[in-house]
Amino acid sequence: MNRGRFDKWAGNYDESVSKGREGYPFEGYYEVLDRVRSFIDNVRGKKILDIGVGTGFLTYELYEEGAEIVGIDFSKEMIEKAKEKMPRGVFFLHDINEGIPDEICNMRFDFIVSSYAMHHVDDESKLNFITSAKEILREGGKIIIADVAFQTAEGLEKCKTKHMGDWDEKEYYIVAEKLCKELNKCGLQCDHLQISSCAGVLVVR
Repeated sequence: MNRGRFDKWAGNYDESVSKGREGYPFEGYYEVLDRVRSFIDNVRGKKILDIGVGTGFLTYELYEEGAEIVGIDFSKEMIEKAKEKMPRGVFFLHDINEGIPDEICNMRFDFIVSSYAMHHVDDESKLNFITSAKEILREGGKIIIADVAFQTAEGLEKCKTKHMGDWDEKEYYIVAEKLCKELNKCGLQCDHLQISSCAGVLVVR
């Protein structure tokens, strides 16, 4: 991940993803985020960790409804934007490729959410991160990941072929059938909802 690129992107991130939501990679962007929020009921007082919080686009509505937001991101400028939206939030500068930050290891969360961040983590590290995140989740809580994702490897290849000119070979997209199988082996329940041709929501319990 290029931290400098994301720092520069922070100023117009919300606007740019809104304009680019036709086709790969942001097709279904708003629908995906709405689906994440739909899994979180009785929001007031819930403690929510946002992994790759960015500008706070995902969790701002939950914050406004009374949730306690903790966010991590590797971009200082993105965090500054999130702080402007959510001044009572708690934020940590951290690269998720390095796992769970020490500052939150003793915290417990009702929900752990992430939007369009986990594709920066390779498949093995993604599995390790999710299993580690389960340890800081309260009983009955959920990990909810929204991202560029595909139900099957065939679905990924179809999208890649269609969008070859724009495809990013440096990113690691979720293939649900593969990741859920590995999470099941670790004793975790996993469901995936395909929202658009290139985006979905993974729910881990």
